[in-house]
Amino acid sequence: MKPCTLILLCLLASCGKDVAPIATPTVGAEVGVMRYGASEMASQLYGGESTSESPNLFSMGRQAIICDTPSRLLIKQGDPSEVVFTTAVRSTTTPNQALTFSVVQRNGQDLEVLSSIAVNDNAWHPIQLTLDGSGNELLLHASYAMPSAATDAGPEIAWATPTFSSTQHPQQSDVILISIDTMRSSALSQAPFLSKLISQGRQYTNAYSPSNWTLPAFASLVSGLTPQQHGAGRGAFAKIAGGQSDKRDFMSLGEVPTFAQAFSDAGYATAFIHQNPFLESWTNIQQGFEMYARTADRVDSSQQLAHDWWTSNSHRSRLLMLHFMEPHWPYSGADDAQKFFGKDISDFFVNDNTPQQRRDFFAVDESVIDAVHSAYNVQIRALDKQLEIIINQLSKTSSDFIVVIHVDHGEELWDQGSFEHGHSFADCVIKVPLAIIHPGNIDAQQISTPVAAHHIGNFLLEYLNIENSLPPSALGSNPAAEQTVTSTHPLYRCEIGGKTIHADGSYSVIKHEQLEYNGQQIEVPVDVMATLRQLGYSDD
Repeated sequence: MKPCTLILLCLLASCGKDVAPIATPTVGAEVGVMRYGASEMASQLYGGESTSESPNLFSMGRQAIICDTPSRLLIKQGDPSEVVFTTAVRSTTTPNQALTFSVVQRNGQDLEVLSSIAVNDNAWHPIQLTLDGSGNELLLHASYAMPSAATDAGPEIAWATPTFSSTQHPQQSDVILISIDTMRSSALSQAPFLSKLISQGRQYTNAYSPSNWTLPAFASLVSGLTPQQHGAGRGAFAKIAGGQSDKRDFMSLGEVPTFAQAFSDAGYATAFIHQNPFLESWTNIQQGFEMYARTADRVDSSQQLAHDWWTSNSHRSRLLMLHFMEPHWPYSGADDAQKFFGKDISDFFVNDNTPQQRRDFFAVDESVIDAVHSAYNVQIRALDKQLEIIINQLSKTSSDFIVVIHVDHGEELWDQGSFEHGHSFADCVIKVPLAIIHPGNIDAQQISTPVAAHHIGNFLLEYLNIENSLPPSALGSNPAAEQTVTSTHPLYRCEIGGKTIHADGSYSVIKHEQLEYNGQQIEVPVDVMATLRQLGYSDD
């Protein structure tokens, strides 16, 4: 796992239009017991560190109706017009024999089986049907496939929350958010595709991340809140001498409004595909996304899943957030530490080192610094090429795009004598690329006023006239000159607790004692904690 820096790309071509309604139907249980909740398929690698041999999909979750086997759910159609019915099914455990999931249309005494699939694993299986409105009820049935076992009690199963949507062309703009982990502002020089994209829109040349590592920065992105307000991240630092082991309590995002939920409430199909254990469901970052998945840490591992989801939801307006781990350390494999530094560095990250101890540990020859810079740039260039492929592929099925580019934090490459991120609030770590591209609607321009990078989510809602309860965005064409921006809550022991960046570019220090740690304390899954420990984020 790697803490993430992110780039957010969204493409849009017209704003202010009405969103085609999406109906979440009322569902009742005719047989069995049902409840609403999240259901997640997790492979053996859930929470694990990606390798070159890892399968593409680590985990996939959906908001769902969870019920017994056998069970039968009833949905009243209501709308006599032609609609698209969408759901997905899974067994929450691998069944000891095949299960059958059926969608049946009932019209009085007449029954018609519209879809029936056999399932013998715990993966998600999508179902999508075009209904002509001739029936007035749908039955969702699950049981063992063998007739002799059809009434036997089986495993708990899940139906992804069903939706009915119009077959007419969606009226709102599609949004693609591509988040890139650990991308320095200076790295844009190695990314010709992204650089060209940025030049076509409104670029904020002094955008700052709300934190110097992934979890609090991403929680700010989805909620519009600062780390001081939402509390997601790590707990307070123990008062121990530097260099000793420090127990790190991780805090998840509480139940707060998110921009994804606002998009979903407005009728959008919403999905989040990422590559980082710090973004798995224990963090609660996925609130508002109908589907969320983690794929392997490879530039091409998300492409097919993203394409399949995108094309299967072409009848709806779409919000797709794609996150990539490039160019986070390690660059090419688990042996990178030995390759570049001639020693293991994982134990160093576990210990609660001071900034000076970090500088001393990473005091290396210029040849090593040059080699790490070169390897970092190789990752950037590889990702840039893959992003061009993905954006071009997805754009073929959409005529209405917005593009936003956002990075949640950068990376120190010995700019101040040290390495990585989470330990410093230097510009190389917290000053990030941010741009909004909407050809024909937003002029190409550069804005130098300091802005908060995490305001991009609520800006999109305002730009598309989507009702929401998030804080107002400060990313208009003329950001308020008097606004200040904060970056706080470090991952590692840091000389300061954060910075306040003022409109004139000056900054003031935020002390550690000024910070509050009020996130939602959670029990991190064992597998996830093992990976956090391997990567140096916890010694627990």
